[in-house]
Amino acid sequence: MQYGTGVTPQVFVPPQPSVLNPQPGVDWVTPASSSYAPDSSAYPSYGGVGTSGHGVYGSFEDEAPLLEELGIDIPAIINRTAAILTMRLSKESLESLDLGGPLIFMALLGFAHLLVGKLHFGYILGWTVVGSGLIWFVLNSMTGSDPEAADLGLYACCCLLGYALLPLVGHALLSLLLPRRSLAAIGLGVAAVFWSAGTAAKLFTKRSPALRGQTSVIMYPATLMYTAFALLTLY
Repeated sequence: MQYGTGVTPQVFVPPQPSVLNPQPGVDWVTPASSSYAPDSSAYPSYGGVGTSGHGVYGSFEDEAPLLEELGIDIPAIINRTAAILTMRLSKESLESLDLGGPLIFMALLGFAHLLVGKLHFGYILGWTVVGSGLIWFVLNSMTGSDPEAADLGLYACCCLLGYALLPLVGHALLSLLLPRRSLAAIGLGVAAVFWSAGTAAKLFTKRSPALRGQTSVIMYPATLMYTAFALLTLY
């Protein structure tokens, strides 16, 4: 368009930065001229789908079984259970204790109560923990600072008393077939209580040599504890 003066105005167009050089005066390295090349060997290969590499963390076949990671040894639990049932208790079976067996026995006892409409899982677990703590305090008061009683800790008391709970589990299962609070059920309960208490006393004396000769003393608090479980089954 021409105006009256005959001079054509110039339209100012700002310079546009290029894609590879967005700021004028600054030299940017383009991919074509770049000398950097990442080394794939510097990064670990984790192995993907369809690849044969196992990566840094290995494969699932190299991992330990879940029960082993949780510290639950099924063959050892079966051996200790058979030793309690046959009354052939050896010190070798008490070297490494675990809470797997006691937790299974407590779950079975609670399940037997659940079959008759009684939800006692919390009572069973709570009474076991409290009773184990009290018996542990009594036994340590009896032994004092004897170095032979070093293996008699709170964890060991919970494990030993939990394994000795097995006869009461059998009593709870047999009570399902008998009339409630009958003479047969009560007689089985009394026998199970003394069986459990005697087993617990023998386990403690074999675990800690400082308690030898005090089986009857250990049976008294253990009998009180297991009587509570028998009454829980009967009533």
